[in-house]
Amino acid sequence: MELSKKERRALRREEKNREITGEAHQKQLKSWAIWSAVVLITGGAGYFGYRALSGVAQVSEMGEIYPIEGRDHVSDGTKVEYRTNPPSSGSHYAKAAEWGVYDKPISDGQLIHNLEHGGVWISYKPSMPATPKEKLISLAKSYRSKVILTPREANDKDIAVVSWGRIYKFDLAVDGSFDENAVRSYIEKYKNTGPEIVPD
Repeated sequence: MELSKKERRALRREEKNREITGEAHQKQLKSWAIWSAVVLITGGAGYFGYRALSGVAQVSEMGEIYPIEGRDHVSDGTKVEYRTNPPSSGSHYAKAAEWGVYDKPISDGQLIHNLEHGGVWISYKPSMPATPKEKLISLAKSYRSKVILTPREANDKDIAVVSWGRIYKFDLAVDGSFDENAVRSYIEKYKNTGPEIVPD
């Protein structure tokens, strides 16, 4: 059946509208694709830029992880056998030590409570030379809380840096130095990783 002139005009308008709609849809899809790519590229650049600029983000895993030995409270003075040296978890005394620098040893049983609270315990052999000892003291004093420094005769390495369930320990270099940045990186990465975090 032959279409009338009016019907042919209507059909042409409809076809033209479909073409316009199709072109607009394609433009919209193209626009969305471009914006999606921009967002992905910008987001990726921001993420990797953050990793490049953030010292903490770049720190790889440090030290050794050890099985958690429990976290029960025991009476002060109770002798507890720990599986690591220094201990990084286990039964401990009911009261944590104050954060800061000590020139005398504190019992392992008390310091484990500090680790449970998210602290980092730095211990050193009392026989360590004065220069690295002074550097450790200065380093520890630069933290308002969550860091505690003590001498410890039982250490099997010159310096041990401990957080809950993890130990990073090492001897001094031949010239008596140690990597202060590595110790700071450990503190920033692993403080507040205990099971019972208290405010700084």
